[in-house]
Amino acid sequence: MKRSIIITLVGLIATSSVAFVVVSAPWLVDTAFVTSESMSEAIPQNSSVEVRYIANEGVLISSKDKSVLIDGLHRQYGPDYAYLPDTEREKIETAQPPFEGIDLLLVSHMHGDHFHPESVGRYLVSSPSTVLASSQQVVDLVESKFVGYDKIKSRVTPITYKLKERKTINLGGIDVEFLGVGHGTGRHASIENLGHVFKLGGKTFLHIGDAEFTPEVFEALDLENRGIDIAFLPSWYLTATAGRSIIRDHIKPKHIIAVHVAPGAADKLRQQIAAEFPKADVFGTMLEKRFF
Repeated sequence: MKRSIIITLVGLIATSSVAFVVVSAPWLVDTAFVTSESMSEAIPQNSSVEVRYIANEGVLISSKDKSVLIDGLHRQYGPDYAYLPDTEREKIETAQPPFEGIDLLLVSHMHGDHFHPESVGRYLVSSPSTVLASSQQVVDLVESKFVGYDKIKSRVTPITYKLKERKTINLGGIDVEFLGVGHGTGRHASIENLGHVFKLGGKTFLHIGDAEFTPEVFEALDLENRGIDIAFLPSWYLTATAGRSIIRDHIKPKHIIAVHVAPGAADKLRQQIAAEFPKADVFGTMLEKRFF
Protein backbone atom coordinates (compact mmCIF):
# COMPACT_ATOMS: atom_id res chain seq x y z
CA MET A 1 0.00 0.00 0.00
CA LYS A 2 1.31 3.43 -0.89
CA ARG A 3 0.61 6.40 1.33
CA SER A 4 1.63 10.02 1.40
CA ILE A 5 3.50 11.06 4.51
CA ILE A 6 4.22 14.61 5.57
CA ILE A 7 6.96 14.68 8.18
CA THR A 8 7.79 17.71 10.29
CA LEU A 9 10.89 17.55 12.42
CA VAL A 10 10.09 18.93 15.82
CA GLY A 11 13.31 18.11 17.60
CA LEU A 12 16.80 16.98 16.82
CA ILE A 13 19.61 16.29 19.22
CA ALA A 14 22.72 16.32 17.06
CA THR A 15 25.00 14.64 19.51
CA SER A 16 22.89 11.49 19.72
CA SER A 17 21.03 11.55 16.38
CA VAL A 18 17.61 11.46 17.99
CA ALA A 19 14.73 13.04 16.12
CA PHE A 20 11.11 13.41 17.15
CA VAL A 21 8.62 13.56 14.33
CA VAL A 22 4.97 14.26 13.80
CA VAL A 23 3.60 12.09 11.01
CA SER A 24 0.49 13.01 9.09
CA ALA A 25 -0.58 9.57 7.90
CA PRO A 26 -3.07 6.81 8.74
CA TRP A 27 -2.17 4.58 11.68
CA LEU A 28 -0.73 1.44 10.14
CA VAL A 29 1.13 -1.17 12.14
CA ASP A 30 0.98 -4.96 12.01
CA THR A 31 0.38 -5.41 15.72
CA ALA A 32 -2.91 -6.47 17.24
CA PHE A 33 -4.55 -4.29 19.85
CA VAL A 34 -7.65 -4.34 22.00
CA THR A 35 -9.51 -1.20 22.97
CA SER A 36 -8.95 0.12 26.46
CA GLU A 37 -12.70 -0.08 27.15
CA SER A 38 -12.75 -3.80 26.37
CA MET A 39 -10.11 -4.46 29.02
CA SER A 40 -11.72 -2.64 31.92
CA GLU A 41 -12.07 -5.46 34.45
CA ALA A 42 -10.79 -4.73 37.95
CA ILE A 43 -7.96 -6.56 39.67
CA PRO A 44 -9.35 -9.99 40.69
CA GLN A 45 -9.66 -10.79 44.37
CA ASN A 46 -6.88 -13.37 44.21
CA SER A 47 -4.42 -10.92 42.57
CA SER A 48 -2.73 -7.79 43.86
CA VAL A 49 -1.46 -6.12 40.70
CA GLU A 50 -2.44 -5.49 37.09
CA VAL A 51 0.01 -5.14 34.22
CA ARG A 52 -1.24 -3.53 31.01
CA TYR A 53 0.90 -3.59 27.88
CA ILE A 54 0.93 -0.24 26.08
CA ALA A 55 3.27 -0.66 23.08
CA ASN A 56 6.91 -1.59 22.41
CA GLU A 57 8.41 -1.48 25.94
CA GLY A 58 5.57 0.53 27.46
CA VAL A 59 3.85 -1.03 30.48
CA LEU A 60 1.38 0.30 33.05
CA ILE A 61 1.64 -1.45 36.42
CA SER A 62 -1.19 -0.84 38.90
CA SER A 63 -1.93 -2.06 42.40
CA LYS A 64 -5.12 -1.19 44.23
CA ASP A 65 -3.69 2.16 45.36
CA LYS A 66 -0.66 3.03 43.19
CA SER A 67 0.32 2.98 39.51
CA VAL A 68 3.51 3.36 37.48
CA LEU A 69 3.81 3.89 33.72
CA ILE A 70 7.16 3.04 32.13
CA ASP A 71 8.07 3.95 28.52
CA GLY A 72 4.39 4.21 27.65
CA LEU A 73 4.24 7.76 26.26
CA HIS A 74 5.68 7.63 22.76
CA ARG A 75 4.51 7.99 19.19
CA GLN A 76 5.26 6.57 15.76
CA TYR A 77 8.99 6.00 15.40
CA GLY A 78 9.58 3.43 12.68
CA PRO A 79 8.16 0.27 11.09
CA ASP A 80 9.86 -2.06 13.59
CA TYR A 81 8.25 -0.47 16.66
CA ALA A 82 4.68 -0.86 17.89
CA TYR A 83 2.77 2.33 18.72
CA LEU A 84 -0.81 3.02 19.75
CA PRO A 85 -3.50 4.02 17.25
CA ASP A 86 -4.46 7.68 17.45
CA THR A 87 -7.66 7.17 19.46
CA GLU A 88 -5.87 5.29 22.24
CA ARG A 89 -2.83 7.55 22.12
CA GLU A 90 -5.06 10.57 22.64
CA LYS A 91 -6.66 8.88 25.65
CA ILE A 92 -3.37 8.13 27.33
CA GLU A 93 -1.80 11.52 26.58
CA THR A 94 -4.79 13.34 28.06
CA ALA A 95 -5.14 11.03 31.08
CA GLN A 96 -8.56 9.70 30.12
CA PRO A 97 -9.83 6.43 31.66
CA PRO A 98 -8.31 3.91 32.13
CA PHE A 99 -5.09 5.97 32.10
CA GLU A 100 -6.10 8.63 34.60
CA GLY A 101 -4.35 9.37 37.89
CA ILE A 102 -1.08 7.53 37.30
CA ASP A 103 1.21 8.27 40.24
CA LEU A 104 4.59 7.99 38.53
CA LEU A 105 5.93 8.24 34.98
CA LEU A 106 9.30 6.62 34.32
CA VAL A 107 11.27 6.81 31.08
CA SER A 108 14.21 4.48 30.54
CA HIS A 109 15.93 6.65 27.91
CA MET A 110 15.52 9.29 25.25
CA HIS A 111 14.92 7.20 22.12
CA GLY A 112 11.66 7.84 20.31
CA ASP A 113 10.31 4.30 20.57
CA HIS A 114 10.28 4.76 24.36
CA PHE A 115 9.48 8.43 24.81
CA HIS A 116 8.10 11.53 23.16
CA PRO A 117 8.48 14.89 24.97
CA GLU A 118 5.08 16.20 23.92
CA SER A 119 3.33 12.99 24.96
CA VAL A 120 4.93 13.17 28.40
CA GLY A 121 4.22 16.88 28.75
CA ARG A 122 0.59 16.52 27.76
CA TYR A 123 0.05 13.77 30.31
CA LEU A 124 1.57 15.80 33.12
CA VAL A 125 -0.61 18.80 32.26
CA SER A 126 -3.70 16.57 32.16
CA SER A 127 -2.89 14.79 35.43
CA PRO A 128 -1.80 17.38 38.03
CA SER A 129 -0.80 14.86 40.71
CA THR A 130 1.50 12.77 38.48
CA VAL A 131 5.29 13.04 38.72
CA LEU A 132 8.01 12.21 36.19
CA ALA A 133 11.50 10.88 36.82
CA SER A 134 14.13 10.12 34.21
CA SER A 135 17.65 10.93 33.08
CA GLN A 136 18.83 14.47 32.53
CA GLN A 137 18.77 13.75 28.79
CA VAL A 138 15.04 13.04 28.87
CA VAL A 139 14.28 15.96 31.18
CA ASP A 140 16.19 18.33 28.89
CA LEU A 141 14.13 17.19 25.92
CA VAL A 142 10.84 17.72 27.73
CA GLU A 143 12.00 21.17 28.80
CA SER A 144 13.13 22.20 25.31
CA LYS A 145 10.41 20.56 23.21
CA PHE A 146 7.25 20.87 25.30
CA VAL A 147 5.92 24.42 25.26
CA GLY A 148 4.08 24.08 28.58
CA TYR A 149 7.10 22.95 30.57
CA ASP A 150 6.82 25.77 33.12
CA LYS A 151 3.46 24.31 34.22
CA ILE A 152 4.94 20.89 35.00
CA LYS A 153 8.60 21.46 35.94
CA SER A 154 7.93 21.26 39.70
CA ARG A 155 6.86 17.63 39.18
CA VAL A 156 9.87 16.59 37.10
CA THR A 157 12.86 14.91 38.78
CA PRO A 158 16.12 14.42 36.86
CA ILE A 159 18.06 11.31 37.87
CA THR A 160 21.84 11.51 37.92
CA TYR A 161 23.07 8.71 35.70
CA LYS A 162 26.17 6.63 36.26
CA LEU A 163 26.84 3.26 34.67
CA LYS A 164 26.72 0.29 37.07
CA GLU A 165 25.40 2.40 39.93
CA ARG A 166 21.99 2.33 41.60
CA LYS A 167 20.11 4.76 43.80
CA THR A 168 16.71 4.64 45.48
CA ILE A 169 14.32 7.60 45.55
CA ASN A 170 10.74 7.82 46.80
CA LEU A 171 8.55 9.37 44.12
CA GLY A 172 4.77 9.53 44.14
CA GLY A 173 4.83 7.45 47.32
CA ILE A 174 6.77 4.64 45.61
CA ASP A 175 10.36 3.61 46.32
CA VAL A 176 12.13 3.25 42.98
CA GLU A 177 15.64 1.96 42.52
CA PHE A 178 17.22 3.54 39.46
CA LEU A 179 19.87 1.42 37.72
CA GLY A 180 22.61 2.65 35.41
CA VAL A 181 22.40 -0.19 32.88
CA GLY A 182 23.76 1.49 29.75
CA HIS A 183 22.74 1.16 26.12
CA GLY A 184 25.83 -0.39 24.57
CA THR A 185 28.74 1.06 22.66
CA GLY A 186 29.26 3.01 19.44
CA ARG A 187 26.40 5.34 18.58
CA HIS A 188 24.53 4.32 21.75
CA ALA A 189 27.41 4.78 24.17
CA SER A 190 26.26 8.24 25.25
CA ILE A 191 22.65 7.22 25.89
CA GLU A 192 21.68 7.32 29.57
CA ASN A 193 19.57 4.18 29.81
CA LEU A 194 17.99 3.60 33.21
CA GLY A 195 16.63 0.38 34.60
CA HIS A 196 14.04 0.39 37.39
CA VAL A 197 13.24 -1.86 40.33
CA PHE A 198 10.18 -1.16 42.47
CA LYS A 199 7.48 -2.94 44.42
CA LEU A 200 3.72 -2.67 43.91
CA GLY A 201 1.06 -4.91 45.38
CA GLY A 202 3.73 -6.94 47.15
CA LYS A 203 5.45 -7.83 43.84
CA THR A 204 8.91 -6.68 42.80
CA PHE A 205 9.22 -5.49 39.20
CA LEU A 206 12.24 -4.97 36.95
CA HIS A 207 12.35 -2.97 33.70
CA ILE A 208 15.72 -2.53 31.97
CA GLY A 209 14.94 -0.40 28.93
CA ASP A 210 17.38 -1.28 26.14
CA ALA A 211 20.22 -2.54 28.33
CA GLU A 212 23.14 -4.13 26.50
CA PHE A 213 24.34 -7.71 27.20
CA THR A 214 27.05 -6.62 29.62
CA PRO A 215 27.68 -9.17 32.40
CA GLU A 216 29.88 -6.84 34.46
CA VAL A 217 27.06 -4.27 34.62
CA PHE A 218 24.58 -6.83 35.89
CA GLU A 219 27.13 -8.27 38.31
CA ALA A 220 27.58 -4.81 39.84
CA LEU A 221 23.82 -4.30 40.22
CA ASP A 222 23.29 -7.59 42.10
CA LEU A 223 19.78 -8.12 40.73
CA GLU A 224 19.85 -11.86 41.35
CA ASN A 225 19.53 -11.14 45.06
CA ARG A 226 16.66 -8.68 44.75
CA GLY A 227 13.87 -11.26 44.51
CA ILE A 228 12.52 -10.08 41.15
CA ASP A 229 8.99 -11.35 40.67
CA ILE A 230 8.23 -9.94 37.20
CA ALA A 231 10.93 -8.85 34.74
CA PHE A 232 10.09 -6.95 31.56
CA LEU A 233 12.92 -7.88 29.20
CA PRO A 234 13.64 -6.93 25.58
CA SER A 235 12.77 -9.85 23.33
CA TRP A 236 16.36 -10.36 22.22
CA TYR A 237 17.39 -11.26 25.77
CA LEU A 238 15.37 -14.45 25.38
CA THR A 239 16.75 -15.38 21.96
CA ALA A 240 20.47 -14.53 22.26
CA THR A 241 22.88 -16.74 24.18
CA ALA A 242 24.38 -13.77 26.03
CA GLY A 243 20.96 -12.51 27.04
CA ARG A 244 19.84 -15.91 28.28
CA SER A 245 22.94 -16.15 30.44
CA ILE A 246 22.21 -12.78 32.03
CA ILE A 247 18.63 -13.83 32.78
CA ARG A 248 19.73 -17.08 34.41
CA ASP A 249 22.85 -15.84 36.20
CA HIS A 250 22.16 -12.19 37.05
CA ILE A 251 18.40 -11.57 37.14
CA LYS A 252 16.72 -14.86 38.08
CA PRO A 253 13.13 -13.59 37.86
CA LYS A 254 10.12 -15.66 38.83
CA HIS A 255 8.19 -14.45 35.78
CA ILE A 256 9.42 -13.09 32.45
CA ILE A 257 7.43 -10.91 30.08
CA ALA A 258 9.09 -10.23 26.73
CA VAL A 259 8.65 -6.68 25.44
CA HIS A 260 10.13 -4.65 22.56
CA VAL A 261 8.60 -7.18 20.18
CA ALA A 262 8.50 -6.14 16.53
CA PRO A 263 5.03 -5.74 15.01
CA GLY A 264 3.66 -9.10 13.91
CA ALA A 265 6.53 -11.06 15.51
CA ALA A 266 4.94 -12.25 18.75
CA ASP A 267 3.90 -15.72 17.60
CA LYS A 268 7.30 -16.45 16.09
CA LEU A 269 9.01 -15.26 19.26
CA ARG A 270 6.87 -17.57 21.38
CA GLN A 271 8.01 -20.50 19.26
CA GLN A 272 11.65 -19.43 19.46
CA ILE A 273 11.74 -19.21 23.24
CA ALA A 274 9.47 -22.15 24.12
CA ALA A 275 12.31 -24.61 24.72
CA GLU A 276 14.54 -22.29 26.77
CA PHE A 277 11.85 -20.34 28.64
CA PRO A 278 8.62 -22.35 28.45
CA LYS A 279 6.85 -20.22 31.07
CA ALA A 280 7.86 -16.84 29.65
CA ASP A 281 5.07 -14.55 28.50
CA VAL A 282 5.16 -12.33 25.39
CA PHE A 283 3.38 -9.02 25.02
CA GLY A 284 2.15 -8.93 21.45
CA THR A 285 -1.32 -7.37 21.66
CA MET A 286 -1.35 -3.72 22.65
CA LEU A 287 -3.45 -2.86 25.72
CA GLU A 288 -3.81 -6.48 26.81
CA LYS A 289 -3.49 -7.17 30.54
CA ARG A 290 -2.06 -9.68 32.99
CA PHE A 291 -2.78 -10.10 36.70
CA PHE A 292 -0.40 -11.24 39.40
